[in-house]
Amino acid sequence: MLTADWIFIAAIVICVVLGMLLGFGKGLKFFTSGIFGIIISAFICYLILGFVLDISFVQNLLADFDEWLYSSGSVGTFFADIGIGKVVVAVVLFIIIQLLRMLVVQILKSIMEIDNKAVKVINSTLGIVFMLAVMFAILLIVFQVFEMIGGETYDNFLSNLEGSALLLDKLCINNPLISIFS
Repeated sequence: MLTADWIFIAAIVICVVLGMLLGFGKGLKFFTSGIFGIIISAFICYLILGFVLDISFVQNLLADFDEWLYSSGSVGTFFADIGIGKVVVAVVLFIIIQLLRMLVVQILKSIMEIDNKAVKVINSTLGIVFMLAVMFAILLIVFQVFEMIGGETYDNFLSNLEGSALLLDKLCINNPLISIFS
């Protein structure tokens, strides 16, 4: 077994212990607060903005807004030409998603922290699964970063993983993020 395998096993053990101690509610709250929460909300906005812009109600609002901007003079025409209406829709959508994310996380956290033995077992089990999923996502991101750097750095990194008992070299080569971000 390589050093990378032992590090991976240690990371799994740490994630299991943290997941068990923190539980799903606190783990979810931690990973969806602050900058992580903003990144999650921005990503969700990116995913659904096209659908929102295709809604006829939103298209009518944008058309009325652009008409009002064009009638407002040269500054309004400038803003209408650069599509400020779509930016406004994106900002409003981001705010709505932020509020929904905070509400859903708070509800899930409150449910998972009910003082009941069955809920505590479920909370700990989901906490372990959640922490392992976060660790796995971070591992894939690290592999992706090395692949994006490329060249000799990636080759050296991959050669250090070669022969991994846990098949980390195969995971690095077949990283699903590579097809997404390439």
